[in-house]
Amino acid sequence: MEKRARLNRIFGIALLAAALVVMGWQLALIYISGMRHVLHGLLLILAVCGPLALGTHLLARSFSAEADRRRVVRTALFVLFGFYCATLVGALIVSRVDALHFAESRADYWDNFDLMTNFRPFETVRLYLNAIRYDYIGMEIPLSNLVGNAMLFMPMAVFLPCLFRPMRRFWLFALTMALVLVAVEALQLLLACGSCDVDDVLLNLTGTLIVFGVLKLPPVKRLLVRTRLMPEDAKADEAAPPTATAE
Repeated sequence: MEKRARLNRIFGIALLAAALVVMGWQLALIYISGMRHVLHGLLLILAVCGPLALGTHLLARSFSAEADRRRVVRTALFVLFGFYCATLVGALIVSRVDALHFAESRADYWDNFDLMTNFRPFETVRLYLNAIRYDYIGMEIPLSNLVGNAMLFMPMAVFLPCLFRPMRRFWLFALTMALVLVAVEALQLLLACGSCDVDDVLLNLTGTLIVFGVLKLPPVKRLLVRTRLMPEDAKADEAAPPTATAE
């Protein structure tokens, strides 16, 4: 049994090291050239999450104490959360800023302010849906934008409730996500590095709230606890009756 645990630890550490190498390599590419397609993001998820999940599983199994196993999983989840946040910053902000010609880019951005911004809810969504309906620019652009925006922040619905206990409350999660999404759009406007679109916020928020609702389902919540992604006290948070307050 000791030999098996040692092998699990060796292979687990090797896979985690490989995942970290892929993370560093992909972050460098994203910060330089950005993320140009939804498919890039999906392939990135497979390339990172595959070895990271398997490595975490093997490393956790190499420990006999449940507390140590949970610590391994939680640490890996924090690392993945940090990588995800860094990827978002690189893809949405850093890679889009033309530092060498910032003044010219900013002036051009403001000269085309009406084209680069949208403050009318569902205006962009309507345009993309019409594009799909009448097929006048092809299907790839509208679908990738609609689906991509809905999926982009979905992982937040896993990371935040699993890593931060207060984020299991719907109102706090929704408020936090709304503020984060508005801040991203505001930064893109201030840095002239992307379209500032209220529909981006609505699509991003809708995607995260859908996943948040799915994770509230008892079978899904039990799975998160069983895989050590969410602490065990998550069950008790909702099962326990409210305590009476002294008058």
